[in-house]
Amino acid sequence: MKVYTTQEIRNLGIVGHGDAGKTSLVAAMLYATGATNRLGKVDDGTAPTDYDEEEITRKISLNITPAFVEYNGTKINLIDTPGYAAFIANARPALRVCETAIFVVDAVSGIGVQTEKVRGDGG
Repeated sequence: MKVYTTQEIRNLGIVGHGDAGKTSLVAAMLYATGATNRLGKVDDGTAPTDYDEEEITRKISLNITPAFVEYNGTKINLIDTPGYAAFIANARPALRVCETAIFVVDAVSGIGVQTEKVRGDGG
């Protein structure tokens, strides 16, 4: 495995309301960068960051799950966070180690309550 310097590592939090598409976005990023050889899907139980049996059954993320891609010589740690109220407490600590975050918003439903809660305290 390649050893990266601190300057070559970025931590990127993926946050938003439940069912907004965070895990699907991470799966697409992993596939598009060649980190995986297939596009995993939440509904099929093949999403790379939802591997716990309970997550696959419920079709939601229950825990923070890291994944990484390499892009232009930089290792980008993707932190997939849960979006439902019962598990939102897991998202806040993840943001403390991230330089930035992508807030995933459902195009139909708009900004959800849990997105507001994570955004509201600045991480």
